[in-house]
Amino acid sequence: MRIINLTSLFKKGLNLGRNKSMTLECLPMFSRKSFISYAAVLLSIFVLSGCGGSEVESGQVALTCNVPNVPSSDGSGCVPPPPIVCAAPTVPNAANDACVVGFNPTLAPPVVFPTADQAVLYYNRAAVGADNSPNDPSYEGYRLHTWSNDACDAYADPDTAWDNGRVHTGIDPTYGAYWVLELKPGYALTPGACQNFIIHIGTDDAGKEMGGIDGKAKLQQPDDERFARMNFTFSGVPTIYEFPVDSLGEQPVSIDGAQAHWLDASTLLWDVDFGIVDTVKLHYSADASLAVTLDTGLNGTVVELTEVDLTDEQKAIAPHLSALPAFAGDWSVDDAKAVLKTQAVLGAYNAEGELVAATRIQIPNVLDQLYTLGENDADEAVLGPVYTDSGIEARVWAPTATNVALKLYAADKRLQSTKPMTYDPATGIWTYAGTMDMDRQLYRFEVTVYHPEDEQIEVIDVTDPYSVSLALNGRFSQFVNLTDEDLKPEGWDTHIIPSITDPEDAVLYEGHIRDFSALDASTSEANRGKYLAFTEKESAPMQHLAKLAEKGLTHFHMLPANDIATINEDTSKTVDLSSTVQQICALKPTSAVCLDNTPRDLTIGELYNSFNVLSEPGAAQALSEQLRDIDQFNWGYDPKHFNAPEGSYSSNPDGVARIIEMRAMNQSLHEVGLRVVLDVVYNHTNASGLFENSVFDKVVPGYYHRYEVDSGAIVRETCCDDTEPRNRMMEKFMEDSLLLWTEHYKFDGFRFDIMSQATKQTMVDLYAKVRELDEDNYFYGEGWTRQDRGYEQANQINMAGTEIGTYNDRTREGIRRGNIFYNGNRTSRLGVEGEVSIASAMSDQDIVKMTMAGTLTDFILETSGGNATETSSLGGYALDPADIINYVSKHDNESLWDQYNYNLPANLSLDQRIRAQNIGIGIPMLSQGIPFLQMGGDFLRSKSMDRNTYDSGDWFSRVDFTYETNNWNVGLPLAQDNQAMWDIISTFMFSPERAASMSNIEFAAEVFQEYLSIRSDSKLFRLSTAEDIKARIGFHNIGSRQQQGLIVMSLDDGVVPNSDVILADLDPKYDALAIVINTGYEEKSIEVLTATGFELHTVLANSVDPVVRGASFTEGADASGNGTFTVPPLSMAVFVKNQGMERGYGLSAFATSGAPDVVPFGDTTVFLRGQMNAWGETDAMSYKGDGVYEVAIALNGAETYAFKIASADWTSVDYGNNDAPEVTEDLEKDVFSGQGNMTFTPSVDATYVFSFNAADTGAATLTIVNEEPYVGNPIFLRGGMNGWGLDNEFNYDGGRLYSVAVDLGAEEYQFKVANEGWDTPNLGAFSEDAADNLVVLGQNLALTEGGSNVVINVAEAGKYVFIFDSTNLNEPKVRVFNEQFFGANTVFIRGSLNGWGEDDPLIYQGGGVYTVNINLDGTDVNFKVATSDWSTVNLGATSDDTAAVTIGEPKVTFQDGNSANLTIAAPAAGLYQFKVQGPDAKAPTVTVTPVQ
Repeated sequence: MRIINLTSLFKKGLNLGRNKSMTLECLPMFSRKSFISYAAVLLSIFVLSGCGGSEVESGQVALTCNVPNVPSSDGSGCVPPPPIVCAAPTVPNAANDACVVGFNPTLAPPVVFPTADQAVLYYNRAAVGADNSPNDPSYEGYRLHTWSNDACDAYADPDTAWDNGRVHTGIDPTYGAYWVLELKPGYALTPGACQNFIIHIGTDDAGKEMGGIDGKAKLQQPDDERFARMNFTFSGVPTIYEFPVDSLGEQPVSIDGAQAHWLDASTLLWDVDFGIVDTVKLHYSADASLAVTLDTGLNGTVVELTEVDLTDEQKAIAPHLSALPAFAGDWSVDDAKAVLKTQAVLGAYNAEGELVAATRIQIPNVLDQLYTLGENDADEAVLGPVYTDSGIEARVWAPTATNVALKLYAADKRLQSTKPMTYDPATGIWTYAGTMDMDRQLYRFEVTVYHPEDEQIEVIDVTDPYSVSLALNGRFSQFVNLTDEDLKPEGWDTHIIPSITDPEDAVLYEGHIRDFSALDASTSEANRGKYLAFTEKESAPMQHLAKLAEKGLTHFHMLPANDIATINEDTSKTVDLSSTVQQICALKPTSAVCLDNTPRDLTIGELYNSFNVLSEPGAAQALSEQLRDIDQFNWGYDPKHFNAPEGSYSSNPDGVARIIEMRAMNQSLHEVGLRVVLDVVYNHTNASGLFENSVFDKVVPGYYHRYEVDSGAIVRETCCDDTEPRNRMMEKFMEDSLLLWTEHYKFDGFRFDIMSQATKQTMVDLYAKVRELDEDNYFYGEGWTRQDRGYEQANQINMAGTEIGTYNDRTREGIRRGNIFYNGNRTSRLGVEGEVSIASAMSDQDIVKMTMAGTLTDFILETSGGNATETSSLGGYALDPADIINYVSKHDNESLWDQYNYNLPANLSLDQRIRAQNIGIGIPMLSQGIPFLQMGGDFLRSKSMDRNTYDSGDWFSRVDFTYETNNWNVGLPLAQDNQAMWDIISTFMFSPERAASMSNIEFAAEVFQEYLSIRSDSKLFRLSTAEDIKARIGFHNIGSRQQQGLIVMSLDDGVVPNSDVILADLDPKYDALAIVINTGYEEKSIEVLTATGFELHTVLANSVDPVVRGASFTEGADASGNGTFTVPPLSMAVFVKNQGMERGYGLSAFATSGAPDVVPFGDTTVFLRGQMNAWGETDAMSYKGDGVYEVAIALNGAETYAFKIASADWTSVDYGNNDAPEVTEDLEKDVFSGQGNMTFTPSVDATYVFSFNAADTGAATLTIVNEEPYVGNPIFLRGGMNGWGLDNEFNYDGGRLYSVAVDLGAEEYQFKVANEGWDTPNLGAFSEDAADNLVVLGQNLALTEGGSNVVINVAEAGKYVFIFDSTNLNEPKVRVFNEQFFGANTVFIRGSLNGWGEDDPLIYQGGGVYTVNINLDGTDVNFKVATSDWSTVNLGATSDDTAAVTIGEPKVTFQDGNSANLTIAAPAAGLYQFKVQGPDAKAPTVTVTPVQ
């Protein structure tokens, strides 16, 4: 007899064969109650044996044991069985007869347990390489985002910002990183207590951990109280465990995101690791049943792919993907189309055939290749509801759907019938052709399609993406023919639309349809906040618009007015300010206002007005917060349907009223003289996937949106679910939509939200298409630079020259920062943010000038730094004035009035604040480019300091066209975006110097209208070419000696004296205009060369402002004609030079700055060629301006050198002197073209400057001087830091620059630059005024012989470098830098040598030197010297032409966001030292040398 022992069965864990052990399926949440029993009863089985081989000898009696015991290994007794083997994360139960979910008592306990009002969340990355040591770098960068809501109101502290999550508290050696979280007292004991969290790295969705889930964890553990308020998670696993788990055991390969890309019919791309991948296969399943198991791997129909190289044509399909490995399959186009209707996954296999990776596939490129390349396919088709001679057709592009049906509904929303649609495999379009009986009928599509959101075949009801009319809340589409007469207001087809000649003639006024009238008592109650409010031409809002139009306003820009996802159109489920508290409580009974003693019969408006802002400053915002999801206020940047008007603005949102009433609005605006702009939001949708407000993504899943290349996570850079305009059918949709709005609603322009989401070419093409329909339609939008995703973005720089406008943030910041109003006092901001320097004031003064000259890239301006430079160095980017939208405020952020309450000097009076506002809002009116302002900005509009009113409600967004109030101080703004500023706001919000009265508001409105009328009065304010701007505009308070607080600009329209230049007579009324802006606090005057015959503009001579009426022009005292403009403080004056009977001289653009420099030899390079350089071309002369070329070269004393000044060909330039060839140091020598060699004998070893003046090429001269201007005459820094002695001698650094480093304490010092005898030089400040004598670190301070003491205030003790700059001997300067010139900033060498990353930080070595050693691989190097933000420090080359760095030679760098990359041409492979050396922090040198 033989005993069969079950011990081995338990040891094998019920092994059912290879990889078939029974395991527990992971549930979304594990608790102790979940279990699977491996054995219900254990049996001892006795088997009689009649043959040999038994373990029991014949005649012996076998040992028998009672269950559950088993024989010991030697058979001598019965013992308990060993623990059964359980698949992780299960453990043996107490009886050792089943695997259960629970804590394994053999594991170490967690290192941290929570207190009663704490939670602890563990996160384990051991499975992906973490060692869980105390400082394990595997957790670096991972943050915990936490938030509370109605479902899980757990946390004691506020929600974290997505980009500033919680850093882990510590690392447990077993369970990984952990966070200790403070809970609201007692919350953990409430039923259903839970916490919300997301573990992520970075800010993109691709960085979300645990499979991308939004975590919701229980805070109670009734099965094991030890682990209450504790949760345990693993990297990449969406399950949240309620007990300690150290491992999940072996897991099958996961299908990881959508990393692959289907490029064309037969080619797929995937960035696989060829170190482990041998083969790639396509798996697909028509019923979406693909899965990966340990037993069988990845199932489905399988096709093996072959690695291939992409052709140039294939690379052009998606250039940003062209570097990815490519794989091709052997199948037909029809096969590809069929597979695209299934669930498809790529699997990667190693050489042994084992699956090592799997991923879903992104399909937009292949869909474009299959359905849009022909001449008559999807992108040429008309989609949506199509009216034909024979009836109505419904057409929808859904190439991945296996079936689409048309569902028709009655007016009461009941389904009437379902119609099968016909599929065209050539276009991917489904069509149903019906009769005219479908007209005005409601419909949806029923789409059967594989959806990657849940990886299933879904049958989805969805509205038409091309809907032109909708039912309430966009739940149903409606068949409507937009040409039907009953949809047109009276006179619609024949009404006159105002026109403009050039885009530059436009003045744009941005308003929100609801803001316009929601609280206006002069508008009929039924129309408040509606389209039809614009038809009430006698209302205060419309009267205001009419007045602005009369003065010169041309366009009304409305915020998005297409169907908005986030406004509930059902008024029975919303409230407004006329609703009662009871109505709030009926909709939202848990609101705080329903839980206190607030009378239920109060209206919301009455409740707001009852708050005392002194004693209850936060009450209004708290109420607004409660109303946010039940009012009808929203800016509208949450599109659901793009081609149908928003219903909440109509009298009846259920049907066609929205069409008729939007048209009536536009018609009325046209009739008061305004063109109409629609704000369009094609860059994102409110939702994607299977969410309620998703439309596009239910019709063609995965096509219309932008996904991360390497993960397939949806991109949400713009705010929401970003669309992908590079996909042809998305671009077609934008085109179709814009044409619909233009043709059927007569919109005259479009403003594009985040326009840079699209390519430049897309925008140019769309503009051309719309202008075919409406030739003076105008496009503009937000051209902010986005993350580089491999295409030419429609951003500011790229759109230059297209005449598609981009918002000009240079103008915005230069004006609204308030620095131009500097008076030496702090602003109302707290801390260092409240400090303003004269340097920042002068810098912004330059920026405002650039603004007034159209923000051109190449306008020459002599800046406050003393340099004549192209305005690109100030941020100028336009090539045409139509490229520029000049603005100081729009719906985003605070209004200008609110900004100025932060940014103006805190000690200003109310009158001064209003005058400053009038200047700030008025400067764009007098600037080249297109002015843009926010509704109400012209009359001091406030949003009570709210910086983001997108959903703040009517109370904070009120615009009062009666001028009774500007909505200032109606309570602290909403906490969500403003709470951090409440303390600052509270320091001034109650000040009477901030509270404008009705008369103040009326005054501001009238002053603005005066400037508006002045702009419209003359074409000179609306120049239409960059050439005209450069030829006509001049500035007359310029250079380093200019007055702070004074801007003087002229516009020439007269005869140009002594010139062949003929300016077109753009304005027959005037020969010239002059704009003089005084942003200071005293009257300012300036004499302008050749200015004569000016007088104050007639509008300002009769201004409502008595102060500006005092502005004057005084003729010059002699025949020079140098007149003087005088302007009162805080005033902006326009002067005119009337043309009279015939055209006369105007005021030249170069009257002060001088005529534009003409380079004598053009682009020909001029060289010093002689015995000092073997007559070669190594010493090119630099052009210095005014016809002068220079080069510096080291020469040996007493050695005679023969030389000439010549070009490379010895023909274009060839200057010498036959009669007197010897050149004497410091004496000017005449030189002549075509003559013989000259000679020069230097007196000492030194660097000499050869200065060749060819301003008159027929009478050129040459001067040679020792480069060091004070050779033999030592100069010193002499001042309080050294007892005015000779301890600190300047070192000559070459290039006429001297420097000395000095240790300074934190105190004030006075000093001068002088020699021992205080005589030439004895350089000091121009005056004792702080503007002239106070050194600002990093800024030039002009010096003059015999001047007063210079002052420096040292804030922090340390070593400082003083640079004495004598490059222009007539304009010496001094500037001072901290020797450790990068300060606390970490600065890196960033370039192709390290993936442009932050791997190579520079280390300070002392003496103004930073170094880092880097291995180079022998290829070409592109690099810059920069901080991580690419702005604090961004050092490169001035241009691509000057970018080359020579090994071993110092290269001067240039600080600017537009600086070019530095380059090194293929150095030998090896280790190199990169040395960055001052002392000039604005232009340090970089030297690259091999490390021996």
